[in-house]
Amino acid sequence: MKARFIWKSTCSTCRNARSFLRDELHAELDERDYAKRPFSLAELQELFAGLEPRDYLNPKSPAFKALGLKGKVLTPQQALELMASDSNLIKRPLVMAGDTVIAGFDRERLRSTLA
Repeated sequence: MKARFIWKSTCSTCRNARSFLRDELHAELDERDYAKRPFSLAELQELFAGLEPRDYLNPKSPAFKALGLKGKVLTPQQALELMASDSNLIKRPLVMAGDTVIAGFDRERLRSTLA
């Protein structure tokens, strides 16, 4: 199965997930390194259509903490605008396959979805 792989090449977890997907699962990946090619707001709206974008904000990001977002109630549009303004606010990596979206490097979920 072909999967969409959204990652940041400077992130070691993303690199490990990419290796796992390619080398162990032999998954065909449609990759987007958002560190090199950030998403526009329109692209994020399309990417997260039908999903709850607030679920894909990265609360561990220094940018999240610096903006004082902990405990804030954001609208889906505000979440998308924040991700468009700073891609470090997107959880990583994201793997999208069919109707499944996996945020983070979860070997078992990746294996059961793509193997």
